[in-house]
Amino acid sequence: MSDSQDEIDARVRRDIEEYGWHVVLVPPDEPAPGWGHTIGLLERFDHPELIVFGIDLEVLAPLLNHLGEAVSRGRRLADGALEEGLIENRPLAFHQVAAKWKTAFLGNAAWHYQREDVPALQCFWPDPGGRFPWEPECDPAWRGDQPLLHEADTQRALPEPLIDSLRREGAL
Repeated sequence: MSDSQDEIDARVRRDIEEYGWHVVLVPPDEPAPGWGHTIGLLERFDHPELIVFGIDLEVLAPLLNHLGEAVSRGRRLADGALEEGLIENRPLAFHQVAAKWKTAFLGNAAWHYQREDVPALQCFWPDPGGRFPWEPECDPAWRGDQPLLHEADTQRALPEPLIDSLRREGAL
């Protein structure tokens, strides 16, 4: 492990010890969306890690921290759940991440836990009309920013820009 990897690993461990989780942010690879995920919810609270796509990183980190705080206070988020009251004026939906996508999108968590099949839930946010990306009437811009990681089929799960980005990275 390189020194920089040692430093990253130490920071992840410190954050988990101090806060209960660590937040990993992945910047967008335009036009593919960026994303963020937690590491530590499984370890500290026996709760699946959380992953969110397509929100500006300055908003995404506080959102993941807010969700982590809810989990730390005993909130249990579940596959298929529609949750009200987690953020102001918007419901959030949660779906279990299919095994196929865990290495590509949760690699840091897999590294931390030394296992590839880290339990994880994807958090979805609705478009201005209240529709989620799997609903046909959802605004296409919202749909393109949020892959459907509960789907195992690549074409159904990922928007083309994200497929292209993963291919460039050698992750697909």
